[in-house]
Amino acid sequence: MKKSVGTVVALTLILLPLIALGQTAQPTKIGYIDLQRVMLESERGKEAKKVLLDEADKLKKTLDQKQDEIQKLKDALERQAATITPEARADKEKQYQTKLKDYQRLAGDYETELRQKDAETSQRILKELEEIVKRLGDGEKYTLILERTQAGILFGNTANDITEKVIALYNESAKKGGAPKK
Repeated sequence: MKKSVGTVVALTLILLPLIALGQTAQPTKIGYIDLQRVMLESERGKEAKKVLLDEADKLKKTLDQKQDEIQKLKDALERQAATITPEARADKEKQYQTKLKDYQRLAGDYETELRQKDAETSQRILKELEEIVKRLGDGEKYTLILERTQAGILFGNTANDITEKVIALYNESAKKGGAPKK
């Protein structure tokens, strides 16, 4: 009786891993994406970057105008320093300081505005890419898809890099118009 129980336990221990192995016949398929590259090389990414750069140029022109005004005020103050009364000089210096503070505040506001627009655009694109990656993962039976830089991948076989596929699918969805299919 002891021998038969021992034999059953031994057979169970030997067969259990084999049975489990047979049930997980699907191979593990892992891919990775370089989202930074997708953002830079995709049509929507390029378009978003162009819009942001155009906005930055427009804001820079406004800041340059303000800076020119401040420089002219400073130059006039320096030229007239010896010929105007101390009260007039103090008044002009106060005007200069006020304009300078306004300029610095405006520059800070513009920088914050640009960062916010960049973050919003990036979030929107990443949300769209999430749908693309889900479709790709389901369609090609991936077990796991990682982001190259966030996952800390120091080396990955280029056969596992699906960045080009994601860019192509994302560009295709952009040509069809609107957000990608869910």
